[in-house]
Amino acid sequence: MPFSLPSVLLIIYYSFGTCIAMLDNRTHPCTIEKNNISVIFDCQARKLKAVPSPINYSSNSVELLLPDNRIYRVSKTAFQKWPNLTKVDLSFNCYQYDAYTVAAIVSIDDEAFVNQIKLKQLLLNSNKLHRIPHGLPISLHILSLQYNNIFSLSSANFSKSEHLKELYLDYNCYHGNNCSETLEIQEGAFLHLEELTTLSLSSNNLNHVPPALPPSLKALYLKNNIIRIIGKEDFKNLTNLEILHLSGNCPRCFNAPYACKPCPGQSSLQIHPNAFQYLKNLVELNLGNTSLKSVPRAWFQNLKQLRLLNLEKNYLVKEMASGDFLLSLPSLQKLDLSFNYEIRIYFQNLSLSENFSKLVSLQELHLQGYVFKKITNMTFAPLLKIKTLNVLNFGVNFIKEVHFKVFNDFPNLTMIYLSENRITPFTVKADQGENFEKIPKLHRRSINNGATYDRNRWSDQIVKTICTSYGKTLDLSYNVMFYIDAENFNFLSDIVCLNLSHNSIDQDLSGKEFIHMPNLTYLDLSYNKLDFDSSSAFQELPRLQVLDLKGYNAKYFIVNDVTHNFDFIGNLHSLKVLNISWNKISTLTEYKLPKSRLEELRFSGNNLNIMWAKWNQLYKDIFKNFSSLKILDISFNNLKQLPKIIVANLPRNLTELYLNNNKLKIWDGETLSYFKNLELLDLRHNRLKAIESHLFKHTTSLQKLLLTNNFISKLSACFLYEPTSLTELDLSYNRIRKIKKSKLLSGKKPFFKVLRLEGNPFDCSCEIIDLVQWIFNNNVTIPRLATDVTCATPKNWKKRGIVYFDIHACNLDKIAKLLFLISSLVIVTMTTLPIVKHLFYWDVWYMCHWFKAKLKRYKVCSSECVYDAFITYDETDPAVTDWVYNELCHQIEYKGNKSILLCLEERDWEPGKAVIDNITQSINQSKKTLFVLTKKYISKGKFKTAFYLAMQKLMDENMDVIVIVLLQPVLQNSQYLRLRKKICASSILEWPKNPHAEHLFWQKLQNVLLTENSSRYNTLYTNPVTT
Repeated sequence: MPFSLPSVLLIIYYSFGTCIAMLDNRTHPCTIEKNNISVIFDCQARKLKAVPSPINYSSNSVELLLPDNRIYRVSKTAFQKWPNLTKVDLSFNCYQYDAYTVAAIVSIDDEAFVNQIKLKQLLLNSNKLHRIPHGLPISLHILSLQYNNIFSLSSANFSKSEHLKELYLDYNCYHGNNCSETLEIQEGAFLHLEELTTLSLSSNNLNHVPPALPPSLKALYLKNNIIRIIGKEDFKNLTNLEILHLSGNCPRCFNAPYACKPCPGQSSLQIHPNAFQYLKNLVELNLGNTSLKSVPRAWFQNLKQLRLLNLEKNYLVKEMASGDFLLSLPSLQKLDLSFNYEIRIYFQNLSLSENFSKLVSLQELHLQGYVFKKITNMTFAPLLKIKTLNVLNFGVNFIKEVHFKVFNDFPNLTMIYLSENRITPFTVKADQGENFEKIPKLHRRSINNGATYDRNRWSDQIVKTICTSYGKTLDLSYNVMFYIDAENFNFLSDIVCLNLSHNSIDQDLSGKEFIHMPNLTYLDLSYNKLDFDSSSAFQELPRLQVLDLKGYNAKYFIVNDVTHNFDFIGNLHSLKVLNISWNKISTLTEYKLPKSRLEELRFSGNNLNIMWAKWNQLYKDIFKNFSSLKILDISFNNLKQLPKIIVANLPRNLTELYLNNNKLKIWDGETLSYFKNLELLDLRHNRLKAIESHLFKHTTSLQKLLLTNNFISKLSACFLYEPTSLTELDLSYNRIRKIKKSKLLSGKKPFFKVLRLEGNPFDCSCEIIDLVQWIFNNNVTIPRLATDVTCATPKNWKKRGIVYFDIHACNLDKIAKLLFLISSLVIVTMTTLPIVKHLFYWDVWYMCHWFKAKLKRYKVCSSECVYDAFITYDETDPAVTDWVYNELCHQIEYKGNKSILLCLEERDWEPGKAVIDNITQSINQSKKTLFVLTKKYISKGKFKTAFYLAMQKLMDENMDVIVIVLLQPVLQNSQYLRLRKKICASSILEWPKNPHAEHLFWQKLQNVLLTENSSRYNTLYTNPVTT
């Protein structure tokens, strides 16, 4: 059976659509990443309600990450299509503090993971699970069930997980989920887990150490429980233990930043003197926040490998003064004794035992929250013999006086942390009679408000890494050093990084304040109130590379007629990074900043909108002298426009330009031609409505273009003109409804690797097919494509991914439109033709012959004329026919003096020949054409045809052959007859009503037929006609 055209089109379109659908890696809701080891399906926060199906992949190791979704049911078959899974993360699918999921509970069928024979990690945190799923795979190594509602554990829960190595069960039974009971653990529940190395049971209301723990354990976390007693045998079998955390049991609740319940009578955690005697391999011990008032030396007799000891938030001021326990810690490297202050006591000095000198391996000492007034030469006397010490943390102590010379005695120090104290720029004699009202109180801010109560204070967590990376660091932030006295730093010549932020420093720097710190490379003076008047500021710092001056609360920069001088920049020849952000700078004394080798300038949070206003041309060259500048940040400056003259005067060697969070409405792409090395342009969070076409015609270096959170509704034609350098384009969170393929691809291959489109209100009509096909046909990474690049219209596609758009429907729609067009044309044609034929047949016939004659350009010679006149009349009217044969023919042909031959239809026409052809032949073979007109005849098509052909002869051959006989008074209002009567009145004859006038009529007719009409024209009209 042969195929019709529509059938063939349907097959082609369906085949094309099927090919696209097979490329379902684009429609998968997860981001797929590959490395040398495994394939990672990252499905975090995709609003999934079920475990997605996989795509075809080939890897022996697959990680499926599904945290922060809404998967409330995990069926037994949920992972059947996922072979070779090694990690599954289903955490935070029912977060207890999420209002959306407050009433939801995650349900996991038994044996949902049993067939995953390669599964190593299973993370099920924060799902409100009431039990551990049965049928865990034997291959499992890591299991995390934190923040659930599991209140009991037994050996049956892990019967098939004998290879388990890490088990996390924190925060299942604690005050946060209204659990008033204790976590019930069957004795020996973990004993058969012979490979278990890490067990975490923190925050579970445990009132004792679980018995019969596996001896393979290396890390045991029992923090924040209600354990009151640690017995001698509790850790007897744990000879391999390296990390033990017991903090938060019998906590110190004074001013605690969390719901705290102390042990009865404010008692401390009772630890047997020999409780740790079996832990010979212990490396880290955390006894913080256990209300300890003493630390027996016996605890550490066998802990020869101990490196980290945390004793924060206890009552150990007296113990620090005696320090007997320190004699048993020769390998200790980090010691935290923070917040052991005595309530309502403000010590004059720090009292440390001489036994601190026995800590010969100590590297970090953290002593925040001791609360004392000054640091003198005697304060650190016990520490002087420790040659390995490199970090001293004395923050939050309300220290008023510091003799900085004392730090010279520690040659290996790399960090001195004195933040959040009351250090002043000069010495104040202590008032011995200071009363309790002046005793400082430790508030939550002093212990880093918002931090968790078991947070560590090791060196990598208290100071910015960028600062310590330069070298030896001194942190004096959050003090009251309102004035910088050079003598304060007389003995700190080796300091490389100095942090003086948040000190309310209010002075004009003269260039002598840091004269004793010639090695200073990083200086943080942010959030102070400095007044820049002198051009010699910082000139004493020849090695200064980073200067942070952000956020002075705009004290001086918003005051008119005050000197705002940045000339000092020209004296800092080593300066690479300058941060003067968030100062609300709107005016400067100098209109152009001095020459500098600066490579990075942070100028965000100021008022360049005023400095670069149309009416203000003073600051157009403000950054022009920074010829080496590579990074310029002028975000948050309220810029509504960026005139070309301003951009032209920016440093030409920029590689990164940040213009985000302004109010720009237009970006002139031509300005990119000024920056030959620009790699990143950040235009996020502006008010751009469009981007100039041919943007990339002006740059060959731009690699990242960030346009997120603007008002862009469409991309102009040629928006991306061969941007061969572009690797990342961010168009997310705009107002784009459709993108044509031609605007994304100018060549045969895609030019960028990452394209962000999420958050745009796409119109999922058939016009989006171009974009969808381009996505499928190009290997461009589009983050969150299937879940966040969604339709806004129409309603039935709202919030659905554009990659799921039904291309087949559009293909069928195209076929339907084509068929509709064809059928409409057929119907209209079939309906119109009969009507046109009925109404305009003779007109069309006449026009056809007229054109035909025009093409042939023929002429009929008079010698070829057979008849003297062709008589056309109404042959259907008997009276007229009788008049023609009995009167006209008799009078003209037979009685006339001259022989006149007439051509008559019934007598002279060729039988069987078409009427129109006979008429044409008769007119061409006759010298005249005589029209015998009656009322009926003039309405017939035959008359019109003959008349048009006679007129055609006039136009083609310039021969007027028409003679009209009016048997009846017709066409009285005809413009033609009126005109003809004026030009040639003799060619129009009327049949006389008086019989006596008939002889004259025949004589006139005979004369007309025998002579040319042109010879009888009215002389008034002769010239116009003949010419």
